[in-house]
Amino acid sequence: MSICKSDLYANQYDYETLKANIYAVSLIDILKTQKLSAEFCIKYILNNMFQFADEDQNINIELVKQLQPQLTEEDFIRAELSVAVKRLNRERIDSFEDFESYANRHE
Repeated sequence: MSICKSDLYANQYDYETLKANIYAVSLIDILKTQKLSAEFCIKYILNNMFQFADEDQNINIELVKQLQPQLTEEDFIRAELSVAVKRLNRERIDSFEDFESYANRHE
């Protein structure tokens, strides 16, 4: 399913749909319109590999907390630890796997 900016403002999407469209819409629009988990924010929204638009490069943890008030400091700590453990165990983190598959599809 392909989505555009106006779709984000009209609907809520699951994480798979958001991940599949991460290059089609700006991260700031995802952040402003969707209810996100701390893990999704760590893997995608705060990941500079996905911050292509100028406005996305200004996203930081404080802005994420402001626009996603349901997330607590503990949520972010847990998400960071989860990602760190995956890195230590040399497991793939979703964002890098998705980035590779996207790059291979669009060569």
